[in-house]
Amino acid sequence: MMGKEAEQEAPKTPKAPKRQKILVAEDNPVVRKGLNNFLLKWGYEPIEADNGDTAWNALETDPTITLAILDWNIPGLSGMQVCQRIRLRTDGPYVYTVIFSARSSIEEQVLALEGGADDYLVKPAKPSLLRARLGVGMRILNLLSGTKTDSAK
Repeated sequence: MMGKEAEQEAPKTPKAPKRQKILVAEDNPVVRKGLNNFLLKWGYEPIEADNGDTAWNALETDPTITLAILDWNIPGLSGMQVCQRIRLRTDGPYVYTVIFSARSSIEEQVLALEGGADDYLVKPAKPSLLRARLGVGMRILNLLSGTKTDSAK
């Protein structure tokens, strides 16, 4: 009898919070691996794509992906084309999109933002800057979903 009571009263181990999935569409394997390592360290679950077609397929088949880092110049659909398709969707969740590109001109950055990107980072970028930008994305996604979180990570 004591055994069963002890089992019932034993504190339950809290489940680890679900990791936020983030699509990483990058054709350079070294850059993609580096991004994935940082994202894992920061508590995200990276979903890899080495081309735009794979990236789009991942977004279409997994509605839990609500953050995306898209390289502008990837094979297949470009990162900008993927971003534009996201914005044209009438169903599915809002996807906070960061264009991550070596294109550094102001005109290209404006084009990306006006084309539907939520943010733009020029390669190479400091990891701390990427982390901060993703934090902004999470705040916005949480506002959209009505979820309150500690934004002082």
